[in-house]
Amino acid sequence: MTISMTGMTTGSNLHGTIKPASWDFARAVQSFFGVTGEFHLQGKLRGRELVAWMQFTGYNSHSSLQAAIETLNAYMGESGTVTWAVGTDSKTFSNSVFDGFTADEDPWIDASGVFGWQCKGVLKWRQIKT
Repeated sequence: MTISMTGMTTGSNLHGTIKPASWDFARAVQSFFGVTGEFHLQGKLRGRELVAWMQFTGYNSHSSLQAAIETLNAYMGESGTVTWAVGTDSKTFSNSVFDGFTADEDPWIDASGVFGWQCKGVLKWRQIKT
């Protein structure tokens, strides 16, 4: 399973599928004294957040793990089509901007010595409605 966009890829790191949020839209709500109900002005759809969990694993040192996170975050601000693929199954999200990887917790080392240094967090994109 892989998530990719332009030059950015998750490689062999563990991750989930991309979870799209609902589309954002502009809304203004107004109510008037003595009048029952509300007045709504609603705009068109604007954009939405795309997220996927990801776990960096198997790094031999804390510095190599941090370097991998920095390499991935170097793509922040890049725009294009995000593709999630596993085998022949895939899903694309066009017109997206990469917002980076945010760690959910401090990096840790696997006590068994099997999986090395690890860090779990979230990949984020912003998809713009066209």
